[in-house]
Amino acid sequence: MSKHTTLDQLKMLAQRSKTEIDKVDAKVDTLSGRVDDLVTAGGEPNVITAVKNNGTALAITDKAVDIGASIAAAVAAADHLKRKIVAGVDAIDLAAEDADQYLYMVPKTGSDADDVYDEYMVLNGAVEHVGNTKVDLSGYVQKETGKGLSTNDFDNDAKTKLDGIDMATDAEVIAMLTEVFGAADATP
Repeated sequence: MSKHTTLDQLKMLAQRSKTEIDKVDAKVDTLSGRVDDLVTAGGEPNVITAVKNNGTALAITDKAVDIGASIAAAVAAADHLKRKIVAGVDAIDLAAEDADQYLYMVPKTGSDADDVYDEYMVLNGAVEHVGNTKVDLSGYVQKETGKGLSTNDFDNDAKTKLDGIDMATDAEVIAMLTEVFGAADATP
């Protein structure tokens, strides 16, 4: 018995190889056609053609765009309301280019020790009083010695209503969730 490969066997192997190569070539041609169609439609693999910030194109370097610098520049260029302490309303310069960008703090002249400043802004070229620094806490509950947030000192009607609330147990909640979503998978 001879273990040598015959010419017929080599020919059969070559024909099978050619058949397999032809299948691969057909798949490559199909994929190549699809890629060409995508490129024709405007798609490019791994290529950014433009990134804009408020209509201004940003630089693309090595297929990347660093938007941090443009955001920082935009924030820095934006108008910001600043606070400025002035001696009086007459010290507010209406002609200043940035006059409308300030909240002017004018020292309070009254006798109210809790209120230190009146607040003014320049709106439409005129000085407008917009508020003061006084905070009215008269309607808030004052701290009482010996009482805390958990002290039961509200009225009986409210207590009865709260006592009547039926709270679900953890087991009831888990049973409901299992019914809706099915049993939980214990594997992470």
